[in-house]
Amino acid sequence: MEGKLLERLGERRRALSAFRAQAAKNRPLPIRIADSLTRRIGSLPFLIFHIGLFMFWIAANLHVLAVGQPFDPFPFGLLTLMMTLEQSLLTIFIIMSQNRSNETADLRNEMDLQINILAEEEITKAIQMLRLIGAKLEIPEIINDHEARVMESAIDHAELEKQTQQELIDVENEVNAELTSDLTGGTASTEAAKPMSANVSPG
Repeated sequence: MEGKLLERLGERRRALSAFRAQAAKNRPLPIRIADSLTRRIGSLPFLIFHIGLFMFWIAANLHVLAVGQPFDPFPFGLLTLMMTLEQSLLTIFIIMSQNRSNETADLRNEMDLQINILAEEEITKAIQMLRLIGAKLEIPEIINDHEARVMESAIDHAELEKQTQQELIDVENEVNAELTSDLTGGTASTEAAKPMSANVSPG
């Protein structure tokens, strides 16, 4: 039994690895470059390189190092320009990589949803069969089980989605109402404090 369970877990890991490998294989060249840069940006060598570059640049232009004439005097306008351009490009690459990761996650979530729906339908069908067997054999524990009667009913996924969306809207409205109330109360307190301050004469 334990061996079969481990075998099934291994199959699931291999299926997940195959899914990731296929997603990585289908990436276009710009996305591959973005993913590669994103991995390197968050590494310790990248940090050490920039620290060393900044130290050399500042020391060279403040005459701390004898490397000839300063090529970017204080306040280091060229360095600021280069870092601004680098930041802009790296931000674009990071967003590209993040978008690709989000697409893969959305696809995986869609697969999980489909599997969960199929599992729910199979469980519902199994409960219905169990109820029929219990009725046929006249087993009171199954016939009188109220929870089983509820569980054998199919879930209306469209109605469930609508209810969930409505609950999220209600929560958002409550939060907005509380924020508005807090802001209104704070403004009213400030306005009420102004006349009192004006009526107080200096001692």
